[in-house]
Amino acid sequence: MDLSLLGPQSLDELQRLATEQFSRLPSRPGPPASAKYDPLGLPLSPDQGGGLGSGAVASPFATLVVPVREQRAVSATWCLPVADFDTWLACKPQVALSQLLTARADGSLLSLLKREGLGTAIEVGVEEQTRSFAVVTASLALTEAGLAAWPTAMGHLFSYLRLCREKGVPSHVFDDAKALAQLGFRYAEPSQPQAFVTATAASMPLYRPAAWLSGPSLLEGAGGPPTLRQLLGGMTPRAAMVEVCAKEVAPKAPLSEQIYGTRYGRQPIEGEVAAWEAAPLLPELSLPRPNPFIPKRLAIKAPQTLPRKEGVPSPTPSLLPAADGARVHFLADRTFGRPRAFAYFLWRSPEFYTSARTAVTAELFAGMLAEVLQEATYEAAQAGLVAASGVSSDAFTVQLGGYDERLPALATLVASTVRSFEPTQAAFERKVDILRRQLRDAERRQPISLAGYRRGLALQPARFSNEQLAAAAGEVSLSDVAAMQEGVLREAQLEAFVAGNLRENEAAEMVRGVRAALPAAPLAAERLPIRRLRRLPPGGATRQFLAGNPEEPNGALEMYLQVGPDEGDDWLHLLLLSQMIDKAVYAELRTKQQLGYIVQCGSTEADGVRGLVFIVQSSVQPPPELEARLEAFLRLFRGTLLLTSDEELDTYRESLAAQMQDVDQRADGQASRLWAEVATRRYDFGRPWRSSKRMRRVTRDGLIGFYDKYIAAGGAGRCRLSTHVFSQRSPPKGPLRDDPLPDAFFPPTADGFGVDWAADRAVV
Repeated sequence: MDLSLLGPQSLDELQRLATEQFSRLPSRPGPPASAKYDPLGLPLSPDQGGGLGSGAVASPFATLVVPVREQRAVSATWCLPVADFDTWLACKPQVALSQLLTARADGSLLSLLKREGLGTAIEVGVEEQTRSFAVVTASLALTEAGLAAWPTAMGHLFSYLRLCREKGVPSHVFDDAKALAQLGFRYAEPSQPQAFVTATAASMPLYRPAAWLSGPSLLEGAGGPPTLRQLLGGMTPRAAMVEVCAKEVAPKAPLSEQIYGTRYGRQPIEGEVAAWEAAPLLPELSLPRPNPFIPKRLAIKAPQTLPRKEGVPSPTPSLLPAADGARVHFLADRTFGRPRAFAYFLWRSPEFYTSARTAVTAELFAGMLAEVLQEATYEAAQAGLVAASGVSSDAFTVQLGGYDERLPALATLVASTVRSFEPTQAAFERKVDILRRQLRDAERRQPISLAGYRRGLALQPARFSNEQLAAAAGEVSLSDVAAMQEGVLREAQLEAFVAGNLRENEAAEMVRGVRAALPAAPLAAERLPIRRLRRLPPGGATRQFLAGNPEEPNGALEMYLQVGPDEGDDWLHLLLLSQMIDKAVYAELRTKQQLGYIVQCGSTEADGVRGLVFIVQSSVQPPPELEARLEAFLRLFRGTLLLTSDEELDTYRESLAAQMQDVDQRADGQASRLWAEVATRRYDFGRPWRSSKRMRRVTRDGLIGFYDKYIAAGGAGRCRLSTHVFSQRSPPKGPLRDDPLPDAFFPPTADGFGVDWAADRAVV
């Protein structure tokens, strides 16, 4: 047995607890379990003609699989012997292999697949690992054209593998991987306790005690090159088990897998394998260069004078001078002592959501930009830097993070790329294809997901439906994307937040560089985008729909009780009740009544408006009956609330109060939390600690008063929206209900800039 303990106690106390609790377990020293199977042959060997269970078939074949969701992929899997397991653990050859095959820079396999319009992504991983063998898979996500020419795409994969074998993997590939692993381990952020002990216990049988923590992270020893050579030597066309996964192969998939019923077929590929073996090296492919983004300067720039203390609020950002109405927030790290920094930029603009066509154009533009940035910043990403961009209904965002030395240069590169990259027809077609498949998939989601989507459409009337977006996707052209790129952010309100291991002047200079690369004129206040949320009237409304997947056996109920914006302690009452009800409703509807596997209750917020959501998914009862059962439960729960002991109520309060202020454990988590306050224009940076104090003062009377007003049937403030999603196998007998909703809306969320939140005790 391998045991990992983590706690606030001393090492002596932890050892005493371990001995006390586990010393009675019998200890039977003997050979490891692996001794029984290490001498066995490979379970998936090439002479089986394609894999486990394929019997004595000698000719190679591809397995054709019909997926449930929209997907197009071709993969090659190899079962490869592991000559020295300890060397494999130390050098981790799969890391270098993945970096080679998933590279995005010029000369990479993925860049060639994209340029030819064949593929969109590559994934490489070890599916199974033992002391004697490893199952390695390389999967290519295909375009529609790529599916039709999947042997060509696989030929490119085998050509790149041959290049690696014949030219040899450059030593800097291993050197860079080692350096980055060392940096990642040295400056790792704290793990969650449960995840930490789980991972540590799993590594204990594999590493010597001195390497229990470092072994899984570091790449050590000189075994990398020879072990990878051995790995590559086995990754040949004839040794591969090839799988094509797409709905389009259904006519060639007459067989059915026994456990899940997955349809599949087999296609002989002797000719393809012979062609892959004889194919020459492609001049478009090359091995990667040394990574120029690996950081060298790792000095901590500010004195670490503000260590994190439980219950003590974290420092808050300051405002830097900025022109043209921009707001730039900055927080130098004085707590975590990591050579990392984070930068967030948001340009508010009304131009991204004026119509369904505009929304689709913005989505395609953002997707094409993200693809270009993935290639342009690939080496930076390998070196621990992250760059992401995106478009929402009211803003364009850029988020950056990683080792601070090269972060300003990365920020300028990303900003300058927004208007300078060239949208191509091939990239446009890839993104349109992906968007269409996503929209088709969205209608086949689980019923509870569809119910949430329908609620969103009901409460946010400016939001476009999947049907509207799918229709617009058929109308948009590349010229629309080019026009959006040309005019993007000509007028916008900029808000930025920079945090971490940077000096104030460095942060200001970074923001100036981004603004110079992506200039935007100030946006007039009256043109700022406004998001409106529908105000439900007292009483209730019901809307009913059919599930999109005809094979879905489940129906679902979602009951949403709208509370409203923050007022007094409403948010605290809502959060506390949601915790108490969730446990009880699961016990009643799931465990006792066995209505379905998914029974939940939770609080939610949209555009500053709070609410309580119940979801039940069931194949046993239709949605109206699920709602009747839920209402019966709620009628009885008030009594449960009255009978809850003071001790149990204190436990709930204390648990939530502790959770509220259990934030900012990591530098990235702190930056993300503070940015959320900025992006929503709330700027309430001390909210967790103030909310925690107020939670401890919530009373039973206040809780019951809130329940009677907003949750109990007939409550004066109860505003219910019930969404029913029926299985197509069990539709309602009559027409689907579609109760009308009034055109009444909550006021837009106010700008919280300059509010003295510490003094405003009416808002939490």
